Amino acid sequence: MGANSNKSNHEPQSAVCYEYLVSKMQRGELVSGMSITEQGVADELGISRTPAREALRRLESDGLVVSEPRFGMKIRELGYIETLELYEAREALEMAAVEICAEKISDIEIAELEILQEEMAGSVRDPVRMASLNYAFHKALLNAAKNRYLTMSFEAIHKTLAILGSTTLANTERAEESLIEHQDLIQCLKLRDKEGARKVMGTHLSNAKRIRLRQINQRLINES
Repeated sequence: MGANSNKSNHEPQSAVCYEYLVSKMQRGELVSGMSITEQGVADELGISRTPAREALRRLESDGLVVSEPRFGMKIRELGYIETLELYEAREALEMAAVEICAEKISDIEIAELEILQEEMAGSVRDPVRMASLNYAFHKALLNAAKNRYLTMSFEAIHKTLAILGSTTLANTERAEESLIEHQDLIQCLKLRDKEGARKVMGTHLSNAKRIRLRQINQRLINES
């Protein structure tokens, strides 16, 4: 009874800690190769080591951190090739999903996409908020496709993308270009144009990949 009580007390803190660490990765504050310890996380959040340990184990299970003997954990490193593979998987998944979405999406769901689009347009100078809204936009597309397995795969890919650090939308040119692509996509969905939606999504993700690879190349130049 006591053990179960202790466990339930730690679960909310562990979940908050997990989300906090993922958010730090997405903002580029925890980057590939950086060490992270239970004690450091616990001290930073003012919590005990147990929920910090549980959060790190969950991150390890997700493939976002790896164990370092005697040192704790470190943020997993994604190389150039693995990043390419990740974006290839994302393209295959989301292009298929948006094609299904064009058949199944309701007018209410399209209206929700338009609201997210408007909020993104007002957040171009706030990359963190725009990235959050962008995730919500893409998640809404997956939800409209009404296929739980596609949604689960989407969430796994996007968690791994967090390792890559700050959003590609931090590039203002890319942020504005992305808004145009989203608008084109919404128009295709209104017309129930499956092929058009698939083509726009392919262009959208290809452009995001281009910026991401440019970021990686720049980091490699800076490290050399």
